[in-house]
Amino acid sequence: MAHYKLILAYEGTNYRGFQRQVGKNSIQGVFEDALEKLGWQGRSILTAGRTDTGVHASGQVVCFQFDWKHGDLKLQKALNANLPSDIQVQRLETCGAEFHPRYDALTRTYRYRLYKNPVRDPLRDRFAWRLDELPALELMNEAAKDLIGEHDFQVFGSPVTEGGTTIRKIEEACWVQKADDEMEFTIRGNAFLYHMVRRIVFVLVKVGFGEVPVSIIDTGLRTTSIGIVALAPARGLTLVEVEYARDK
Repeated sequence: MAHYKLILAYEGTNYRGFQRQVGKNSIQGVFEDALEKLGWQGRSILTAGRTDTGVHASGQVVCFQFDWKHGDLKLQKALNANLPSDIQVQRLETCGAEFHPRYDALTRTYRYRLYKNPVRDPLRDRFAWRLDELPALELMNEAAKDLIGEHDFQVFGSPVTEGGTTIRKIEEACWVQKADDEMEFTIRGNAFLYHMVRRIVFVLVKVGFGEVPVSIIDTGLRTTSIGIVALAPARGLTLVEVEYARDK
């Protein structure tokens, strides 16, 4: 029985998140169905994280055991042939039996995209949050500096397991201008709370529009209260990379 690790890309628009749910269309459910068509008899795949409804991924990591006799490349091709066009395996390889995509992860990187347009652009709108105007880059980056380091982020999200810790370590949080009408936010950390990235983005955008002070991130981390519970739309968020030690 071989152990496989793969990089999965998907457009999350038509799915109720990654995790399998009874009676609902999920990335995990569709992927496990494709595996079963190839003879897989496992109970559940392992993954680096559970993305929300409508969130995308270009670097989700999945691991499973499978008795496959035809080589890695043929397994990748067979999986992709049985998967819909909005879920596809990018890379696949065997890995050690001890590898766990969630617990062995060192960092996870997410990106969030904004674009400015008076009306929705069908070619961009599935992957970015449309705004009438773009917020001030300098203000958002000034506020984002307070995210760096190890903090209790309970004001920005909830733990993925009941009673879990809300302490996370952020190594990078930065906005860049991608074009005259586009911005992109990259955030990298050891792990993220449920809804954490989308709430951070919403707050930073309000900072960029001058609706809340630059100090709001620092205030929230110190007091666990900012009075904002809204989230940026899921469609702008993509899980782009999960990093591991070289020997994993």
